[in-house]
Amino acid sequence: MKKIFTIITIGILAFAAKAQNNLEVHVGIGTSSHQENMVKTANHTLYNAVMPRSENLGQTYITSGPIRLGIRSHENKHFILGAEFNYSNIEVINKIGSDVIRVNFVNYTLMASTQYKYIDKPKFILYSGLDFGVSYATAKNQDTKVKANDLAAAYQANLMGFRYGSQLGFFGELGFGYNGFLSGGLFYRLD
Repeated sequence: MKKIFTIITIGILAFAAKAQNNLEVHVGIGTSSHQENMVKTANHTLYNAVMPRSENLGQTYITSGPIRLGIRSHENKHFILGAEFNYSNIEVINKIGSDVIRVNFVNYTLMASTQYKYIDKPKFILYSGLDFGVSYATAKNQDTKVKANDLAAAYQANLMGFRYGSQLGFFGELGFGYNGFLSGGLFYRLD
């Protein structure tokens, strides 16, 4: 875990040193992410390794995230480039009769971000974009203590996004992938 945060910190600092102008930091949260949908449909790559097997299985899901932290540079009137880290945790509570078995799926995702601005006004930006990168997934069955992990390609396609505010503001995005179907948060421009 410390290695992941060290790599992210070095990457963000290197990006910040390169792009001093028009730099912003953002933090946000999303819903209905690719990771969550894969767990709920039993298609997650780690699902069969950690889930209990039973025909009379009742499941409840508790989802945290994806929680996003990133940095972006407004390169010109039309393009935004950046990098982003997100964390998601999906806990599955399995009920088999009177037994309860908890399984956690955690994803740590690092993606490069590219966005095209359709409208670029001082307080309002309308854009679409594509993010791509890598996601490290871990899963653990709390009952059997079985653990598994996997590394996979990550993506986010933002069909439509907006930013409102000049130096401090908020953003919202509609898309699909590792940041979720709906996503939003706050940003702060450093320049």
